[in-house]
Amino acid sequence: MAEAALGAAQWVVGKALGPVADGLLGAWSASSNFGLNIEDLRMELLLVKATLEQAARKDICGTAMEELLQRLLDSAHNAEDLLDELDYFRIHDELYHAYDAADQHGKGCVCNLALHARHTAKALAKQLSSLSAYCFGANTGGDYRQGVARQHVSCCAWPCGRQRLPGDSSSLPNANQTGQELSGCMPKLGKLLPCSSSPHPHVHGDEVGANAQETPMHEFNRVDFSQRMKDTVEQLKLMRNEVTKILQGCGPRTIPDIAQSRPITKGRIDEPKLYGRDTVMNNIIHDITKGQQYCTKGLTVLPVVGPGGMGKTTLIQHIYRNQQVQNNFPVMIWICVSFNFNLDKVLEQIKIGTRPVDSEKEGSTAEELIEERLKYKRFLLVLDDIWQISNVGDWEKLLSILNQSQEKGSMVLVTTRFRAIAQMVKTTGHSIELDGLNSGEFRKLFLTFVFGDEQCPRDKHFLLETGDKIMEKLKGSPLAAKTVGRLLSKEHSLYHWKRVLKSKEWEKQTDGIMSALRLSYDFLPFHLQQCFSYSGLFPEDTYLKSYDLTSLWIGLDILIPSDQNQTFQDIGLSNLNELVNYGFFKTEEIGGDQRYVMHDLLHDLAVKVASHDCLCLHLPNVGSVEIQPTTHHLTISTHDLGEYDAVSGEKLRSELEELKTKLKVEHLHTLILLGKMDGSFAKIFGDFLWEANALRVLYLLDMMYPMESMLHNFSGLVHLRCLCLGTRDRGMHLPLNISKFYHLRVLDLEPWGGSCDLPRDMSNLAKLCHIHTRRYGELHSDIYNVGKLKLLEELKVFRVNKKSEGFEPKQLEHLSKLRELGIYNLERIHTKEEATRTKLMEKNYLRRLTLEWDSKRSSVEPGVEAAVLESLQPHGDLQVLCIRGHGGPSCPTWLGDEFAVEALQSLYLCGVSWEVSPSLGKAWDLRELRFEDIAELKEVIIEKSFCMLIKLELIGLGSFENWVFPAEQESSLVGDLLPPDAHMFPLLQVLIIRKCPKLLGFPFSNHISSPDWFPKLQELEICDCPEFFWPVIPMSWIESLHHVLILRVKLLQKLECSKSSDGVNLLIEGTGDLHSIDQVLVFDKETGLEKLTLDKCPPLELKHLLMLTSLRTLIVQDSVGLVGPLGGGQSDVEWQLPVEYIRIDDLNGNTGEELTDLLPTSQSSPNWKYGNGGGEITAAAAAEEEDDGVLLFPPHICDSLRELEFINCQELVLVDPPTLVPGGGGLQALQSLQTLTIQFCPKFLSTFSFSCHIFPSSLQSLELLDVEGMGTLEPLSNLSSLTRLELCDCGVDLKCQGLWSLLATGDKLNKLEVHGSPGFFADWDPNPGRALEDAEGGEEQQTQLVSSTLRELRTDDIAGLLAASICRFLSSSLTKLWGESCEGMERFSKEQEDALQLLSSLRN
Repeated sequence: MAEAALGAAQWVVGKALGPVADGLLGAWSASSNFGLNIEDLRMELLLVKATLEQAARKDICGTAMEELLQRLLDSAHNAEDLLDELDYFRIHDELYHAYDAADQHGKGCVCNLALHARHTAKALAKQLSSLSAYCFGANTGGDYRQGVARQHVSCCAWPCGRQRLPGDSSSLPNANQTGQELSGCMPKLGKLLPCSSSPHPHVHGDEVGANAQETPMHEFNRVDFSQRMKDTVEQLKLMRNEVTKILQGCGPRTIPDIAQSRPITKGRIDEPKLYGRDTVMNNIIHDITKGQQYCTKGLTVLPVVGPGGMGKTTLIQHIYRNQQVQNNFPVMIWICVSFNFNLDKVLEQIKIGTRPVDSEKEGSTAEELIEERLKYKRFLLVLDDIWQISNVGDWEKLLSILNQSQEKGSMVLVTTRFRAIAQMVKTTGHSIELDGLNSGEFRKLFLTFVFGDEQCPRDKHFLLETGDKIMEKLKGSPLAAKTVGRLLSKEHSLYHWKRVLKSKEWEKQTDGIMSALRLSYDFLPFHLQQCFSYSGLFPEDTYLKSYDLTSLWIGLDILIPSDQNQTFQDIGLSNLNELVNYGFFKTEEIGGDQRYVMHDLLHDLAVKVASHDCLCLHLPNVGSVEIQPTTHHLTISTHDLGEYDAVSGEKLRSELEELKTKLKVEHLHTLILLGKMDGSFAKIFGDFLWEANALRVLYLLDMMYPMESMLHNFSGLVHLRCLCLGTRDRGMHLPLNISKFYHLRVLDLEPWGGSCDLPRDMSNLAKLCHIHTRRYGELHSDIYNVGKLKLLEELKVFRVNKKSEGFEPKQLEHLSKLRELGIYNLERIHTKEEATRTKLMEKNYLRRLTLEWDSKRSSVEPGVEAAVLESLQPHGDLQVLCIRGHGGPSCPTWLGDEFAVEALQSLYLCGVSWEVSPSLGKAWDLRELRFEDIAELKEVIIEKSFCMLIKLELIGLGSFENWVFPAEQESSLVGDLLPPDAHMFPLLQVLIIRKCPKLLGFPFSNHISSPDWFPKLQELEICDCPEFFWPVIPMSWIESLHHVLILRVKLLQKLECSKSSDGVNLLIEGTGDLHSIDQVLVFDKETGLEKLTLDKCPPLELKHLLMLTSLRTLIVQDSVGLVGPLGGGQSDVEWQLPVEYIRIDDLNGNTGEELTDLLPTSQSSPNWKYGNGGGEITAAAAAEEEDDGVLLFPPHICDSLRELEFINCQELVLVDPPTLVPGGGGLQALQSLQTLTIQFCPKFLSTFSFSCHIFPSSLQSLELLDVEGMGTLEPLSNLSSLTRLELCDCGVDLKCQGLWSLLATGDKLNKLEVHGSPGFFADWDPNPGRALEDAEGGEEQQTQLVSSTLRELRTDDIAGLLAASICRFLSSSLTKLWGESCEGMERFSKEQEDALQLLSSLRN
């Protein structure tokens, strides 16, 4: 911990020296005494810095030294605050030409006297304020009153007299004015500038008095500042001397070898069973022993990367000991590299691990021996646990030595925690990345360590609830399972397990997961340790944008530019990428944006290593958290606070009062408030945070009330660097005085949903680098005189001449740090001289540029707009360029023949008037190209440089007809001068063509079948191109893409192919001109297609079916037939269709016969749905009958069919006697059928005699809609497995007779729904003592029914249901009842009400 305190002290001292480093602060002070104070403080800080540098070379340790360094750190913080505050007033004086802080007034000796009097009065006022605090501070809320006293017992509000604004000639001194200043310098009551975010309109600076604009947020007292500086110098000197004394007895520092903390791994298996890695292990074993990607090549290096504790070594040990692997590799070597890759040691261990050969020479070097011994051997080398490779040349040399082997298929397996190492060493296209185990496998592993078995013993089940909560915290880490599992195994008691959960005791284990992760943290350089540890202030599992992290780091002064050529964003992104490479952050793409997330265990590590400085609280649980008095950074979550009442309010107040005793609110540098809170809670927070004046970073993400409700002293936060404000209240206004935070570098308004009126003097924030906003950055366009913000790195929207002044093109002249710029309303620039004033060519950091002319402008001047665009040439390092609405006839020369933006990666042209596309032959780094709404463009030139294109979009090109090739590669849609294997777009991943009505096709229609044209394509979209001829595409090519969408082209209304977790899905919707699937698609080989939907398509043919070997779902709708003839000379071909689900809608062919031919080919029984049949289908006939309407199910279907649906089959009938299956049997023959749905088939039972049961007894769910003819439920009495029965519109005369049999026989029916049968329950008596006729023997038996199983009932016969005998029968089971009253029924009768009361189990 002493090392951490030392690093922090060095960092803070370096920050404190910042304001005095350039001499501006010293020069600003006009007083010799005051200047000496600043110089004394600067000199003392330098001495402290030198002392700390000396301490860094000493072996320091122990709690005493740690405490001394902490006290020195506190003094350095005081010095930093003091100098930072002074710098604030320096900036204010420069902005307003004020003299309040200076000792010498610029207007002469009379004003000097006034200034001395004022500062003395302020010192006296402070003493009076202290006296007031002494008198009133004893009561509760004394801090608040003390603050009020400080406000009202003060010397004149800043400033006393009127200062001169820039350009204000009326501010010149005169006699009257001097007299006013003299009189104004007497002590009097004054007000500080009010802070307001209340919902009232903002007023701009030219609409209010000068004082309101000139007043700083904090008064300056020179006498007080002088004394504070003297005190701070004494504190620093005292602590420095104490530290120096101790350092004299300390020896030189010995750098700990992190390798000594790492166990030496070997090839033996430490864990006998591998959990959750079977798939990846088997894949690696297959690839390195049989796979073509490795076995046929020379040496391959395959890295396995993942955080500490993820089981990388264990996985490789199991691979290393696998018999198949050992048989494949005659030579196997395991080397534990650990911290530093040392080539000599590695070579020595390889030499030891290889057997001598006869051909080796005596005296040979290790390199020569290895080359000779491995020359004719296939080998497997494991390099375990590589942390760093200091010399890349050493690694390359090792590969050179190993590559001398003439045997194919040798492998090097590398394990590492760091992506940077994996990227360096891999020779394949990918790495093996290990993350946490899935929950099921992790549970087995965890329970094995706890109980010695994968299952929890019965008598220990009471522990599982707590165990599950612990497992959730461990996020699938195998090492965490081992660490915590063994910890829990010591005592199988609920008390012990809950204590472990609450205290996170595994973090304290010296050989556990935290120790493993801590090693990775210790390996980081100090600046990355800071970036990582402070990131723990954000909640776990938060997906962060890059600027979320960099903004925090900027606000905390972690990112220090080493020279003038670096921006904060450059440094922040570099640090973030390093943390990703080191494995501390993972990246994921969400909604097209890159997000960063920290693994939960790593988040725990960040919280742990920063616990001396950072605190995360979840209110109202304050008392249970360990709080350090050195805390400077605080995150508070109010998500669990609940609604306000007197009890909860008092509890929160007492919790916060207790918190105040444990940390010093006035020392807080960071405050992040997450979640909403009631206004009364906000007031309590305001009292708690009254003294939080040292804040550098402030996040208020969900403001519901004005700022002063939460932070009474918001106007006094003169140190603020990063401010993030958010609200959902559209009436909420931004605080008026954010323009007075002169040190502000980041203003994050991305979560702000309120009114966005910026103060007129925002340009005072000269240090501002970033303004993050929503709504495409439109807020940027409101910044008046934005040219003063010379450090600004993004200005997404600058509207030319938005107002009469402050928005001229010259405002952009000195914004040299811009990385992103959008210039809009360029039609308001009328001369090239105005355009040149933007100085775009000189902005060498600029990476993204948007140039836009208003498409709705009243007139277009092509010549003027051409000259303006020519003068807006950007720097050559520009990467992204967007030009919209340009009315000139052609592109500028710097984008054409004299191409000057050679670093360009993305080009977007929208709504321009150019007739010829730009000449992009020199844009060798171009990755994305988009042409949109360019009406005159007839040709698109395919340049050689397009070989780097990843995304190409052509949208709304009304005249686009031809693709044009360079002269040396001329080709056309009919010609073929290109080699068949040419790669025109070798890297293209996305191709989108929309609304190009004249385009006839691809530039290479004849070669679309060659995968060489688009070897990397992942997404293809062609929409609304009516003349576009879709060529015959191989299914294998389509299947290789992630997504294909073709809409409204020739022959096709729609073709869509997509991949998902459910497999590959293909939909084809044809037009009247599509007569065969072969016109658009070729099934060139067996396909992995799992779902096929055909709409308005010709029938499938046998050659198609032969390729659908993976098909599970087949849907055919609105087509002329299901399948074509299955003979045609191929009838003797043996094949099977693996389809599991068939749906047919609006088929016009002979469905019964086609299905009868198709179903015998099915490997398993499909779930079958038939609807809207146009042809007549009879669902029963003898097998020998030749009826084209007969549907016959083959025997294997009868044994396995589980789901069957008939929907809207108006002619479907069940014939009596039923012989649906060859040899008879009816639907009862479908012995595995579980779900049957028949809807809108009115003739289904029209010819059935009901001489036997209709449906098979295996049914569990039966739905009949608009199927009349049953009369009673007796035909269903055999359905002993039925759990759900729905009968809708099955006849007004349908009665419930037979229902008792369903309940008595199966005892499973629990859901019943009956509609459209108003007398269904009438006269039903479910008395169990009645005689029942046995369905088979016809004998009467006395059957005793214990109770009903029916739990849910819906019916429109509520009148019939409410009979005492029925309700008594249902009373013990029925929990939900939905009923509709019968027609004419206004209220229940007395008997019905009594019956309803019998339903004692009813809950709904």
